[in-house]
Amino acid sequence: LLNILQPTSNFWWFKLMKKILALLFSILISFNSLPVYAGTYQIDGEFNGCDYNKYYPIYGYNALLKCEEYNYFYEYMPEVITDGREVITIGDERVEATLVDGQVTRTNVSDEFEGCDWDKRYNLDNGLIFVCSTYSYSYSYRPEVLIVSPSGGNPIVYIDGEEYDGTLYRW
Repeated sequence: LLNILQPTSNFWWFKLMKKILALLFSILISFNSLPVYAGTYQIDGEFNGCDYNKYYPIYGYNALLKCEEYNYFYEYMPEVITDGREVITIGDERVEATLVDGQVTRTNVSDEFEGCDWDKRYNLDNGLIFVCSTYSYSYSYRPEVLIVSPSGGNPIVYIDGEEYDGTLYRW
């Protein structure tokens, strides 16, 4: 656009247009740097309060709420009020938490889940295999699996709401 505006006898006009274009460009840049997450959101599904360093999916967004404290209370799909990426309240509770980029994949264990034992393998309905690297006993048939993938981090696997250490592989 600047090539079109060649200096002519009206050189002041050319300088004015350059200033206007520079101002418009800086306004566009500043809009892109505004906090993306400022506003009101909802946690997806049941919420039993914050566990320190646990991630919770935000309904309708590729975002996760990361708790930075323990604070237990129950609400179904509670409202989350934020100031930028900083969480102010979840429901009526003030909490220490932040919003981070990431996504959640929902699937199920394809059969019975009998807890984790070193190198125990579980097929998941979405074609992944989860291989345990810890020991913990619990039992359920076809429990829900949440694979939480914070941007820039490793996936975290929750089976029936409990976090399990292990590795995910494709079949």
